Amino acid sequence: MTIVLLVFCALSIVGGWSMWRRSPLYSGKTTLKLAAIFLLMVAAIVGGTLAILKGPISHSPTAQAILAVIALVGISTGATGILIRTTDSHVAQLPLSVRLIAIQRHKVQRWIWRTLVYLLICAAAGLIVPSPWDAIPLGLGGLVLLLCGPMFIGFYMRARRLDLGMSEVMASPWAHWQYTPAQWECWARSELAWEQSKLTPIVWRRDWRKMAKAVFTMGAIFAGCSLFFDMSVKEKLWITAGGMGFMLAMMLCTNWINRASSRRNYRHLLAAPREAYFGNEGVYWNGEFSPWILSGSYLVEATAPRDPPAHLAIVFQTYTGNSSIPIAKRIPIPEGRESDVVLLQQQLRTRCPKAAVRLA
Repeated sequence: MTIVLLVFCALSIVGGWSMWRRSPLYSGKTTLKLAAIFLLMVAAIVGGTLAILKGPISHSPTAQAILAVIALVGISTGATGILIRTTDSHVAQLPLSVRLIAIQRHKVQRWIWRTLVYLLICAAAGLIVPSPWDAIPLGLGGLVLLLCGPMFIGFYMRARRLDLGMSEVMASPWAHWQYTPAQWECWARSELAWEQSKLTPIVWRRDWRKMAKAVFTMGAIFAGCSLFFDMSVKEKLWITAGGMGFMLAMMLCTNWINRASSRRNYRHLLAAPREAYFGNEGVYWNGEFSPWILSGSYLVEATAPRDPPAHLAIVFQTYTGNSSIPIAKRIPIPEGRESDVVLLQQQLRTRCPKAAVRLA
């Protein structure tokens, strides 16, 4: 388990560094600041650990554990907030007359309240359950607190930036496109057909060699992992067969999962507001706001394909935890608003100089 966590942490660090290195916000000065923050965090953890182990409470393991959790939560939460303020220093400034949207922050606040309720339940259970079983709810609560403290401060700071950016875009947009119900439904059907056209169905006669290779590779991986555990030959064979069966089931379900996802996107698009906003901070489309430049997501390409119906193809590079993936958004151009495309190209080239903008 420890090896798995170390590998996951290493992949996350490598993925995060790779994403930051390609980000438009990257600079040598900011990178030095991030390195200094990391070193200070390590120093704080080491100093806090020594103080807890050799301090006045060294005779009480329970007090040490509680103080260690509080110290780790405080240090990691503070470090997360400082890191975000360093990498995403820009925050949209709004006049007092602009209505402030709080959609993203409300989503985070709901999860914060749910977590607080869970922690209260764990604390109450720890007081009621007799020793030594009280360590189970208290340990679960401490683990959630340790994980959610830094995570929630990061989510909330990001949500605040998204809400401020969305408010600014809706208050003073470069362009505001609205669609009739008929246009919206037509575009939703076009999006569904486009997504399904990208799906490659599995054909046994054509793909059986690739499928067999993938299945046997997964079986070999599971068989190799079983060698590190003390179990019988029968159990190892069952583990190997289970890995092969899991891989085969995943491949057979891929088409169904992709089609269900495209149908779900179709229903989501039909229920979304029938409008699009483009502004200095980002784009609001399909009920979602996407900032042009953020440390974890930024614009890399914007084009206007000639294939009908007329639309914009906007691609964002988004960090997913240990890697980054491109996320494309297709936005239809309403009739009579073709002149806005030239304006959008000019504004985007100024706002996102590192992105490939070819709209007009």
